[in-house]
Amino acid sequence: MRILIAEDEAIIALYIGMTLREAGHQVIGSVVRLDECLKLAEQQVPELALIDIDLGSGGSGIVVARVLLDRWGIMSIFVSAQQLEVRKNMGAAIGCLHKPFPTRSLVDSIEVAKLIQQGAMPLSIPQGLELFVKGAGRYLH
Repeated sequence: MRILIAEDEAIIALYIGMTLREAGHQVIGSVVRLDECLKLAEQQVPELALIDIDLGSGGSGIVVARVLLDRWGIMSIFVSAQQLEVRKNMGAAIGCLHKPFPTRSLVDSIEVAKLIQQGAMPLSIPQGLELFVKGAGRYLH
């Protein structure tokens, strides 16, 4: 998948990007601010965005996720430890991978997103991933 990363912690963005590339995904870039995100998404529309909710001085990841969804229909997964903010903004993303997360969960979460894009529901949910999409009449966690 073509993936955009919005993360203000450079080491975390590097780790996510490296892990995803090793798993065979194309990381189109890592950004910190909404304007950078929009510019990158216009150049090469991603299939998925991984977004930290608090981008520090870069602003709100929630706004980034909403703009990507509204403008291009791009699905996002929040990558955050801020559970309260995540739950208040469930409509902006398909789920949240809660920090800290195991490497395997990051890779498996991308596969879950791919299944959802294809109209299917996953049989299992990776450790630390909370889904906001409905399946079988309930939210999957």
